[in-house]
Amino acid sequence: MNRFGHSIFCDDIRNEPGGKLSFIGCYNGVIFVPPEFPFVLPRFCIQIHIFSPAAQPFSSIVVRCYAPGEDRPIFEEPIEPPSKDAQVDLVAGFEKEQAAPPYIVAGTSLIFAPLHIRTLGLIRVRALVDGTDDEVRLGSLRIESKEH
Repeated sequence: MNRFGHSIFCDDIRNEPGGKLSFIGCYNGVIFVPPEFPFVLPRFCIQIHIFSPAAQPFSSIVVRCYAPGEDRPIFEEPIEPPSKDAQVDLVAGFEKEQAAPPYIVAGTSLIFAPLHIRTLGLIRVRALVDGTDDEVRLGSLRIESKEH
């Protein structure tokens, strides 16, 4: 079983009462920007989730974000998963109740204020898990130019 994940790309992420998150101005696969580069988004947010089979608890997670025209990640930061014991304990109670194998989920919010975009292409989100060099793909957003 492999690890996988997804990302929500939006203009803002707001913390609501009761631990809820609201995503404002979500993008659906593409963002249209003016044809003049570089372009600056005053605020840009990404909510990421990465899933691992319960039999493979996370040891470490490093999230990376790549922007078009950049050789290196514009963001690279570890996120702290719960201890392996806590992950195993969390899943143990669900195994008896579910027919499908359970997953451990880790997530975080990335907030760029501002985000500088140099060229057309893809904003890509990836994660390195447990010190491997294999990046888990967590999603991408295509940047396209649109005349006013």
